[in-house]
Amino acid sequence: MIFGSVRRGTRVSVDNERCEIFGFCEMEAPATFKIGPDGKLRIRRMVDRDGLDQAISAARLCPKQAIRVKGEGAYDDE
Repeated sequence: MIFGSVRRGTRVSVDNERCEIFGFCEMEAPATFKIGPDGKLRIRRMVDRDGLDQAISAARLCPKQAIRVKGEGAYDDE
């Protein structure tokens, strides 16, 4: 699993076991997600406040639910 930090208390994670490389996340949040040459989804950089909404939208669009955004300001608080 790959992790990126949005801000203190918020975490973006990608479960590469679930990801089937549909690419919706890369289209929705290209500054955050990139499909690597190995065919695995990567978090491109630290997600800033502007990118949080895009990361949340990408997680919601993922047909395999391979992206999680948890913590302060996230849709998947637990």
